Amino acid sequence: MQSGFVELVGDRVVARGRRHPLRVDRPPAIVLVHVQIDESRRLAWTPELRRWTSAAVLHYATRIAAPMVQIDFEVRASQRQALLEVLTDLRRALPRTTRLSMTALASWCDTETWLDAAPVDEIVPMLFRMGRGDHIIRGRLAKGGDFRHPRCRTALGIATDTPVRRAPPGRRVYLFDPHSWTPGDFAAVRREVEGWR
Repeated sequence: MQSGFVELVGDRVVARGRRHPLRVDRPPAIVLVHVQIDESRRLAWTPELRRWTSAAVLHYATRIAAPMVQIDFEVRASQRQALLEVLTDLRRALPRTTRLSMTALASWCDTETWLDAAPVDEIVPMLFRMGRGDHIIRGRLAKGGDFRHPRCRTALGIATDTPVRRAPPGRRVYLFDPHSWTPGDFAAVRREVEGWR
């Protein structure tokens, strides 16, 4: 359940909560905070901007009590330090009993060693909109292979508009829909995931 949206615009932070009220029977098990960088402006990552960003992320991460917080923060190679520093600040501020999760580009899980430094309990490779390496990763998973980085082997993120023919079973699966969820969308993705077994 997305709780907040944080955007870094040059040397400032723009943040807002979810646009629509949450109507559920019970509190969510996972709170998601989406962070993005406005690529039309050069990021001025300073200690002050780090404090503002981490404070905004923490605010939305703790508005609803949940056993897990997930950070969805896609960065370029030159921006990785910002991601790691926000995760470090969040890990320090959250209760030790709160698990911390991060999404990751699927390509990171094949080529990047800096993920070792991420102070998280879970790394979720996203199996959609993967770019140039899409066919390589999909092909390996379809043949029963896996991600090269061992920290990327406990969870997966998939989208309703990007079918995954086969993926390693026994993982926590996060479902994303670029549109509003419908019962049909959910049923289709559920059949897809059950077909991996």
